[in-house]
Amino acid sequence: MSVSPLTLLVLLAPLVACTGKTDDTATPAGDDTADTAVDGGPAELAPLSSGACPDFSTSGTSTFLSSDEERQVTVVIPSSPGTAMPVNFFFHGVADPASSTNPGGDTASALDLQALADSTNTVWIVPDAPVQNLLGVMNVYLWDLTLSTDHDLVLYDDLRTCAAQNLDVDLSRLSIVGFSGGALWTTVITVHRADTIATAVELSGGSDVTAPGFDTLLAEYTTPVTGLPVLLTTGADAVDVWPSTSMVVVDFAAATDTLQGELLADSHFVVRCQDDNGHEMGRKDWNIAQDWLAAHSFGQPSPYATDGLGNNADWCAVAAAE
Repeated sequence: MSVSPLTLLVLLAPLVACTGKTDDTATPAGDDTADTAVDGGPAELAPLSSGACPDFSTSGTSTFLSSDEERQVTVVIPSSPGTAMPVNFFFHGVADPASSTNPGGDTASALDLQALADSTNTVWIVPDAPVQNLLGVMNVYLWDLTLSTDHDLVLYDDLRTCAAQNLDVDLSRLSIVGFSGGALWTTVITVHRADTIATAVELSGGSDVTAPGFDTLLAEYTTPVTGLPVLLTTGADAVDVWPSTSMVVVDFAAATDTLQGELLADSHFVVRCQDDNGHEMGRKDWNIAQDWLAAHSFGQPSPYATDGLGNNADWCAVAAAE
């Protein structure tokens, strides 16, 4: 069974129309802002880029300034907040502003993150991607997958700092998950902010994607500063594609194969799961994602390496270098 409300948010606007051209006046995002903690734990908190945080007092959607730009984020907090709460970021896929003015909030609602937050004492942070105008033709919510600026990375840094400043959270249990275009953005966070996350989960993502209209690779892989366990799920080969099997612009199964090979070459622990679906987030994907996120802490070996895959062994396997 697929999560159909979320599927409606995924890649609604044609990636074929994207320009991918960088702003020559923009500040490159090659120098990461977070410093590695001396004690080997997660990186220290980055200073706020614009001096203010969104509302972390209760669950809901609010706006704030990040890199001096107005950004929107949905924060889901347990109804009775506990102590040392884990934090999970969820990155949504491409969405059409004509259909939704709050893709992060829609995602949180579709996945019932409030109930999940309450049952697991976990904070969920679901930011909105920026709106980009593509070829002067259409506006879409789309993460900056080519890193034309560092603003989306800084947004992540700001929200991590704000969570730590406003809530009783455990930064060693901060993890990220994304679906489709949001999973490609998860790759970007993983390679540039590995020293801040316990683990990453990609639901139909990948790396080093080429697409018509883009001058540079989408979600280009570079070696992270530290190792971490990564869960990768996809649909079947040749059908986990967009927009259709007859006109493939993005092959998410192939892109995930690429990312898997790169992670293994850098000695990360990787579990790969593949079902028979097309480009959609199924119930199995979401269930194993929740279990995986809850099981990992920063700098610690994955329990899946020693305990095995349990009920997921029929569609998942520990990945090995070829």
